[in-house]
Amino acid sequence: MRCVLAVLGVLVMAGCAARSPYDRIYVSHSIEERTGHSLAPATRPQEAYLPAGVSLDDGLTEDEAVAVALWNNPQFQVDLTELAFARADLASAGLLPNPLVSYLRLFGIKGTEAYVLWPLDALWQRPKRVAAAKYNARRVADGLVQHGLALGRDVLIAYADLDLAEKEAALVREDARVRQEIAGLAAARFRSGDISGLEESAARLDALRSEDEALRAARDAATARTRFAALLGFGDTLPTLTLTPTPDIATDGRPLPELLAAAQAVRPDLRAAQIEIEAAGARLGWERAMIIKFTATLDAKEKGEAGMFAGPSAKIEIPIFNRNEGGRARARAEMERAATRYVAVRQAIAAEVRSAHAEVEAARQSVKIFDDDIVPGAAAAALQARKAYAIGEESYLFVLEAEHRELDIRRRAAEALADLRRAGARLKCALGFSTTGQSPAAGPTTR
Repeated sequence: MRCVLAVLGVLVMAGCAARSPYDRIYVSHSIEERTGHSLAPATRPQEAYLPAGVSLDDGLTEDEAVAVALWNNPQFQVDLTELAFARADLASAGLLPNPLVSYLRLFGIKGTEAYVLWPLDALWQRPKRVAAAKYNARRVADGLVQHGLALGRDVLIAYADLDLAEKEAALVREDARVRQEIAGLAAARFRSGDISGLEESAARLDALRSEDEALRAARDAATARTRFAALLGFGDTLPTLTLTPTPDIATDGRPLPELLAAAQAVRPDLRAAQIEIEAAGARLGWERAMIIKFTATLDAKEKGEAGMFAGPSAKIEIPIFNRNEGGRARARAEMERAATRYVAVRQAIAAEVRSAHAEVEAARQSVKIFDDDIVPGAAAAALQARKAYAIGEESYLFVLEAEHRELDIRRRAAEALADLRRAGARLKCALGFSTTGQSPAAGPTTR
């Protein structure tokens, strides 16, 4: 009886559902380590709302926009459901098959026959099967962390796009006013005979074109606002969003070799590629364990007055024609694909870091030139033109043309600043949003 109870105890423990620490909390903590923002609790209401510490009344910063998107972005919420599938697969992998009981009673003949079948091969297959499912759950979790970082990058880029679109819309409206005044002066000069009709027509067409540019700029700003609000999860109800961008754009100033090493150390998608190799190895071991199929049987028969006779037996499938060659070959192919994908991910990360670093350096230099020389020079020229007009040395047309040049330069400066913000967002994502170069906590062990 003690032996029977021991065997039953082993079977019960082996049949317990396998568990994994790689759940929504793990993904939330991993994203918080990299961005400073966690995910919304799984039990929150479905409607979009703001995380703690974020208010739209005092304006929305880039950092707050990332926090709101991580809580509310609908596509990211859909992606997070992959965790439930992975954990369900893990639970299924840890379960053992139920025993099969057969009972036969022969009418008219005194005799009863019964047997119990239970596939014992599930016992030695279970560890490999569970290991593969655990690795897959971790791979899915690390992949979702990377999805969160990519969402943060997209939000920062959309933030820069909206900020640029609104600034351009304001500058274009002001430029349209200047061109309208230039056209009015041209019409007056034409009536007085100072210029030809061709020159007056060119100024009038230029003013009309500026009106069209103002309309297009307003439309582009509205489109950028809608796209930005959708990323933040405000699809149906569009709140009033006032952007308050950070004046100083902090970009990682470490040399490129250090950036490459830091990215390789912290990128969750590279870790997911590593886990995929281990998962493929576990699946290969599982497929090899499936070569031998062993079923334990307990037969019981009633034979007349002699009573009931019972005894164990076994059924073993002899692997002569089928040694699971197809399953093993597929598992080896999956392992080879996982190893190749790991190399591809490493190269893609290096390419992202190099490209983003080059964009940041170029954009930083461009912004510096505009801030130090071009914009102040244009403002000084416009101021001199207004002073010259005040003392009667130049005409008002000269002032308007100087203002037009200043507005055009301010617009180009805004584009350069937006380029720097976009490049900085790409570099942040390429580095796994890490600012210290240290690898975040690796999380709980897979086994």
